[in-house]
Amino acid sequence: MGYTFPFETETRDELIDWLLEHQHEPSRCEILDHSRRGNVLYVVFHNRVDDYRFIAVFLLQGPTPASGCSGDRAWGYKDMDESMGPYVKDCPERLLKQSDVQCPEAVAWREACRTLRKAKARRRRLASQSRPGDRLRYHLGSSREGDVVITIDFVRAHTSTFFIGRDATGRMWRYRWDRVVIDPPQASHDCNAA
Repeated sequence: MGYTFPFETETRDELIDWLLEHQHEPSRCEILDHSRRGNVLYVVFHNRVDDYRFIAVFLLQGPTPASGCSGDRAWGYKDMDESMGPYVKDCPERLLKQSDVQCPEAVAWREACRTLRKAKARRRRLASQSRPGDRLRYHLGSSREGDVVITIDFVRAHTSTFFIGRDATGRMWRYRWDRVVIDPPQASHDCNAA
């Protein structure tokens, strides 16, 4: 299950144009809408034979700095549909609404996309409202006892991805907003608990 590299594509935009042209078959499967998020292309297809709409996910891959030196400039793709439960979950809502596939994996994937979007919105809101001294719960990872969560004192925003916080020892570190716990999980192990 590797990537397919069309000969005609040397840029991501060329690959997207190639995919939209070569995947569109009006008599069988018609493209209704599409969106690119980073190196992921989401496409809504209408299967005209069985009359249903589904989302295809194309993971896009370009040349690495090392491969560019050796003359490899091609862009490739790996395709799957929503019923395969793709691990990428940032499909736009306008595309999710168009799908009418009801298999459990596709429904769960669309719900996971919506849940992730809501969590990102809550984190953006938290990032804009946090003030120095606010205490944030931060997910470090998982252990046998459950999720490892610590408490961080917010110092200041750094970027849209990172903030500066102070740990329990008073040392300042850079932390990721996407690891801040918004809704505490049921089974958590707080390393700062006495």
